[in-house]
Amino acid sequence: MTVSSRPLTQDEQNGQVIRPCGGHDRIFLQAPNGYVSWRGWLAGKGLPLAIFIMALVVNSQALPHEVARAMRDGLPLHSLMQLLRQSLMLGFFLFIAAAYLTRTRAVTPARGFWEKGFPFLVLCANFVGMSLLERSAALERLDLIMVGLLLTLLGYCVSLWALWHLQSSFAIMAEARSPVMSGPYQYIRHPLYLGELLALLGLCLAMGTVPAILFWVVLTGMQLMRASIEETKLARQFADYRAYLERTRFVLPGLY
Repeated sequence: MTVSSRPLTQDEQNGQVIRPCGGHDRIFLQAPNGYVSWRGWLAGKGLPLAIFIMALVVNSQALPHEVARAMRDGLPLHSLMQLLRQSLMLGFFLFIAAAYLTRTRAVTPARGFWEKGFPFLVLCANFVGMSLLERSAALERLDLIMVGLLLTLLGYCVSLWALWHLQSSFAIMAEARSPVMSGPYQYIRHPLYLGELLALLGLCLAMGTVPAILFWVVLTGMQLMRASIEETKLARQFADYRAYLERTRFVLPGLY
């Protein structure tokens, strides 16, 4: 067996080189963004990025239809609020996709079911539950629809404010990245969850059904569990986050 003393090429520096018996080099590129393996990159970045880009594309296709319907109806307040809600939702998905494009590998990656599997379970429950509820008959109550739209708009505004400060620290799984303590995070530790739950409550109220409200209650409990898991992860990794826990509220300013 002969060991070559030639300098490594750039491809060899960026990848792993295996020399089979035939003498030809095969280069396996390392995963990007500091990930140890392509499997880790796929679970931590590639797959979530694909999901949110798909959600962005699907929801953007509905926007022209909403604009045409609003124009046909003479731009009533209800239609304008629906357009604003749709635009804010697209901005929400766009911010998340941008966060996944720019972020690097976590300081401490997610491990086990509660840090890796449970967040995806909550995400799937959200999408599947809302899809099923939208097919059920809703009570045509204008007051509930208007209150629901206002809550949805408020929720998306809070979520976008949180994402603007969270940026590359955003994650679905419970991963330890640099803690964010600016913007809404100086008042509560989980403004993104607050915004998402307000928006979801608005959508469920607009449906006007008991199953929709029960779904919101269950999903709220699951999201709060996610937040608690994330706090435990960050407190173990960052000393300044432990001090941050002492001076801020969990999810409601001044209350909880």
